Amino acid sequence: MSCQKKDLITGDQAGTAAPDSLEKDDQIYFFDYTKIIVDTTQSQDIKIKNSNIYADIYGDLIILGEIVNSSTINKTDLEATFNFYDKLDNLIDSKTLKAFANYLKIGGVLPFIYNYEEKSKYIDIAKIKIGINYKNYNKDLIGNPIVTSENFYYSKDILKIEGKVINLGQNKIEDLKLLATFYNNKNQVVFVRKCSYLKNSLLPLEEENFNLDVLIDEYIQPFTHYGIEAFFKDSLKT
Repeated sequence: MSCQKKDLITGDQAGTAAPDSLEKDDQIYFFDYTKIIVDTTQSQDIKIKNSNIYADIYGDLIILGEIVNSSTINKTDLEATFNFYDKLDNLIDSKTLKAFANYLKIGGVLPFIYNYEEKSKYIDIAKIKIGINYKNYNKDLIGNPIVTSENFYYSKDILKIEGKVINLGQNKIEDLKLLATFYNNKNQVVFVRKCSYLKNSLLPLEEENFNLDVLIDEYIQPFTHYGIEAFFKDSLKT
């Protein structure tokens, strides 16, 4: 379950900067990723929102967004698909990315981030079509991890986030993941981080502390707010 999104904007984060030049055959050519069209396929069951693309300080093309389970059935075996097209709508490449978590509950939101490293093809990309493959999981998820007692503060150039997660469900949970998704002022995803904690399983009503340190350096994209979502699977052992 996600917590309320937290606002984090500071004066130092208000600006934007992204490289638009890459090296190819020892020559510099210009790659304007802002002209790439991002086409997200939608269905009644699964939607993609808050998508974003940018070139990082190393010149890599980064593709981000969130998968939303808008159906009344839990989902599993999720993977994102990326099809790359040129200006004539010819398919020039296809990639598949396994999701961060194996289960997405009803109403859940799961972030994704993909580093497309085929730099020789960057200059030809006019459109990226993003889709989602999945299977229906026709069982109830009985566990219910909730993020609570969350707070953040800055220590020099590090954003520190701390809190607790408690399993309010009636079943032991396993494979616990806490993902923090950071957004810009357009509500686009700019990066994703996994929170640190000691356990990856929780009994009913058991709680665990978590923390996350984010170094504010030249690699980090400008961000204004964040949210934390918990992902898990029900244990076969109670």
